Amino acid sequence: MSIEPSPRFPEERRLATVLFADVQGFTSLAEKLDFETVSDMLKGIWNRLDRVVEAHNGYIDKHLGDGLMAVWGAPFAGDNDAEQAVAAGLELIRALHDFCQTTSISGVAEMKLRVGVNSGLVFAGYVGTRREYTVLGDTVNLAARLEQVAEPDSVVIGENTLRLVGGSFRVRRLPPTLVKGKTEPVQPYAVESAALQIGRIRYQSADSLQTCMVGREAEMERLCSLFDEVERGRLPLMALLDAELGMGKSRLLLELGNRLAAPPQNITLLTARALAQTSRIPFYLWRALLRNRFGLRDEDHREVALQKWQGGLDNLYREEPVNTRTEVGNALQAMMGLAEQESSPSPEASRRVNFLTAEVLRRLADNRPLAIFLDDLQWADRESLNLLTYLLQAGDKALPLFVVAAARPEFLKSQPQWHNLARVLHLEPLAFSASLVARAYPDLQPWPAASLEEIGSRSEGNPYFLEEIVKSLLKSETGAAGTGTLRPDWAVAIPESLRATLQARLDSLSREARTVALLASVVGRVFWVGSLLAAARSAPLPGGAGGLNIPPMVAERFVQDGLRQLVRAELAFPRAGSQFSEEQEYIFKSSYLRDVAYSLLPNRVRAQVHHAVAEWLSQRRDPAYLSMARDHEESAAQAARLSTGSLPPL
Repeated sequence: MSIEPSPRFPEERRLATVLFADVQGFTSLAEKLDFETVSDMLKGIWNRLDRVVEAHNGYIDKHLGDGLMAVWGAPFAGDNDAEQAVAAGLELIRALHDFCQTTSISGVAEMKLRVGVNSGLVFAGYVGTRREYTVLGDTVNLAARLEQVAEPDSVVIGENTLRLVGGSFRVRRLPPTLVKGKTEPVQPYAVESAALQIGRIRYQSADSLQTCMVGREAEMERLCSLFDEVERGRLPLMALLDAELGMGKSRLLLELGNRLAAPPQNITLLTARALAQTSRIPFYLWRALLRNRFGLRDEDHREVALQKWQGGLDNLYREEPVNTRTEVGNALQAMMGLAEQESSPSPEASRRVNFLTAEVLRRLADNRPLAIFLDDLQWADRESLNLLTYLLQAGDKALPLFVVAAARPEFLKSQPQWHNLARVLHLEPLAFSASLVARAYPDLQPWPAASLEEIGSRSEGNPYFLEEIVKSLLKSETGAAGTGTLRPDWAVAIPESLRATLQARLDSLSREARTVALLASVVGRVFWVGSLLAAARSAPLPGGAGGLNIPPMVAERFVQDGLRQLVRAELAFPRAGSQFSEEQEYIFKSSYLRDVAYSLLPNRVRAQVHHAVAEWLSQRRDPAYLSMARDHEESAAQAARLSTGSLPPL
């Protein structure tokens, strides 16, 4: 008799990155060893490699003897799952090498690791009598095939993963390869290393598409005036760009840097960006900044990196005694990632790092204004933020320092003290008229104004969304015969990088808020409390493990709590002036958020909720509601057919 464990995670359609790793040479070696030795060897290998996956926030799906399958994006998503997976692949190779160097088992030196990584849509759910959680779909199959394409001690990724990781890694294009299960060759890429100077701020345009920053002239002038203020007062000042994903924070930093660095300006400009996966590494932001400045690379051997570091300090402190240079270099080695570092440095150690880093920056400035640009500050570690505060409040020893940082709104919500430490500039959505779209993308200037107007409207004021729409249109040739005239049924798929970010945002919500968001996505971008209540009372709720059952009498409180949290998270908004009732109307902040929430739902759940919403709408008096009810009934029937396999999946 088998006992079914209760499901821990919901069954959903998700964007995920899947990694397969296989130990080459294991089988031939195992034939020569005793069973118990083989068992010990496997335990040693997977103990090391599993820790690497977990350190990069991956989910270990299964072990396949000498193979491993791991998933990012399911059951929980992060902002940079694809980057984490590829970084884990590189680290897995190093971890197996370290195991082979340290184990006493003979013959292990011949073992190598092959890694394949692919990203795309999957179905996350349960299989087998033991109800094992896993992900299924073509994305998984291709990841396994890419692993088979990989050479020993290499990581091979697919095109989807390459798009998601952007410029974070150096890759080499491999010949197109025909793999099992595919009628057309796939394009694999070999990952050679992490990109040089990963801490630098970068702006990635759509392929070779020419883009111009538009609509931010006022913000640019404000930032330049703040820089002038630093030059006049010779005191530190920080500007903080506060905006949602895609509003152009990184592009504004890049354009400002170009403007400040142009003649006749004479400044020292240093840049860095925080990373989600390094938010617990003390001083990581400053480590990235100084490693950029001194030319230290991640792949440098420790001896080489130490030489670069000490050589740079010798140049800065050339008028000081040798022992002073050595003392500074040794004291900052841990912060620079060149020596072991405590996970939480003592207050005394942190104060010393703060003081010495300020002195290094003072010498780098060389009596010129010093500008420091910091991107993605919402991911900065505590010690890095404390050091930034120290620099801004240095009193008599203050540097003429101009800091420009960019962060998402959650940064100020969690750390409101930065309202007092920085001049906050909020970047609002842009009104993309036809002329503004044409200015932003010169290649589109011959297109009809009506097409440009519609493209601008679809972007919802978000420059990143606009760029993805333009890129998709140019690739799909939706503009008929190159004239720019859009077909009536034109549509743009949600970019996978945007889907990943919004999926992570939904996963970060409470159970109530996430469930209500999924229910509301079935209703549409605009939804009503009554429709949510009808759906909540009709069937197990989506978003919970195996479906969430709540008594009808508490459904109203559950929906109320979920809506309140969605509003607090600024993901949905009530119609102004309306009260909580069945007729109260809400709207998702973005149609893209609604679409991603809807995409998570299995078809059988969509069918149930569409039907419940249709019944509620059919009881309204307004004829418009009756028309919407018929649409929902059609959607319910379509989803039901898909869930039983009567139609091919969309």
